[in-house]
Amino acid sequence: MKIRIQIVCKLLVLAFSLTACAQNASLKNGYAKSKNYYEEIPFEFDKNKIIIPVEIEGKTYRFLLDTGAPNIISAEVLQAVKPKIIATIPTNDANRKKQNLDVVSLKSLKLGAVEFENATALVYDLNGSDIFKCFGIDGFIGSNLLRQSILQIDAKNRVLKLTDRPRRLQLDKKLSEKIKLVGNQSSPYVWIKLKGKESGKELVLIDTGMGSLYDVSRENFDIFKSKTIFNAIGQSDGASSISLFGEVPVNNQIRVHLPTLVINDFEIKNYITHTTKDDNSKIGAELLNYGVMTIDFKNKRFYFNPYSETLDVSKPMLGFTRTFKNSKIVIGYVWDEDLKTKLKYGDEVLAINDEVLTESKICEYVTKSSTSESLNQIKLKIKNKEGNIVDVLITKKELDKILNDFNIRLN
Repeated sequence: MKIRIQIVCKLLVLAFSLTACAQNASLKNGYAKSKNYYEEIPFEFDKNKIIIPVEIEGKTYRFLLDTGAPNIISAEVLQAVKPKIIATIPTNDANRKKQNLDVVSLKSLKLGAVEFENATALVYDLNGSDIFKCFGIDGFIGSNLLRQSILQIDAKNRVLKLTDRPRRLQLDKKLSEKIKLVGNQSSPYVWIKLKGKESGKELVLIDTGMGSLYDVSRENFDIFKSKTIFNAIGQSDGASSISLFGEVPVNNQIRVHLPTLVINDFEIKNYITHTTKDDNSKIGAELLNYGVMTIDFKNKRFYFNPYSETLDVSKPMLGFTRTFKNSKIVIGYVWDEDLKTKLKYGDEVLAINDEVLTESKICEYVTKSSTSESLNQIKLKIKNKEGNIVDVLITKKELDKILNDFNIRLN
């Protein structure tokens, strides 16, 4: 049996993924001790990351809520709790590096007053990762724990509602879509609509661990190429992610403009994303800024109550991405042709708008929203592969300008 585990930390853009092969280890163990439960749990929400309090054997920890992953506990939690190890899974990451991960059974895990008994979790040394160390988290709450529950996420009020009775949430089934729970970790998938000059449908993972709104896999994009749905607006060799056990090799991806994304009946106009190496496309936690999301794992329904009927997300965009390499912020993909003479994949970002990226500043940049993100022009101090240090002034471009520039180059 193969378990596909997606752990996404989309901040610069960073994505962690692994594939585990398990013969006898089920991640579907563990149940809520009580019935007819309803709990409201406050959470932190910055950089589109949902951090919730989780109690294990009387001590409260900070966990990331990630419906695209299974339960995971840190090595420190393992030492504190000393749960029973029920299996060891040989695991490959996205870079095909191998590592064995233990599967443990937790006697008691509480989300608010809701207690789950004998829940299974993987063990990983989160503090051994520079990225996870920045977030200061002790583990992940994944879809395998939630498979018999209804989860409602209200990011505006920073409240997560957990129940096994959908009536407690006053949901209208007519405003929902069916979901499909896939694999050993019960990953939730839903159909969305894509509209350009033509239209199509795509089955995507609902991944609250991913910080962006929508990511399209390169495989799915290639299938859609026969239809006029996406507008290609750039192509680049680079990398925008690191895998859990190391760096992802340089690869070629395409920057795309999607005229209309429809999630349930909510229309989002002019979304820009880029293709990824992942096996599947995903919708992520950025969506929580635009409405209240409910994932009914128990009855296999997905609800989204938007704050408006439609939303236009077009805005000035930078012509490159940043990622994380060797504990440093580096250039990922360079989409803008004019920038390709100034920036290359792997160039180290030493400072942004004259603010030097020290180790502590890097963590702050990774985990907290920055005022520089709203500026139309930024200055980067770059150290390139030749060791030269240069200043690069970059101006964001409006969508119309990006589309026009790319079409001119094609012609």
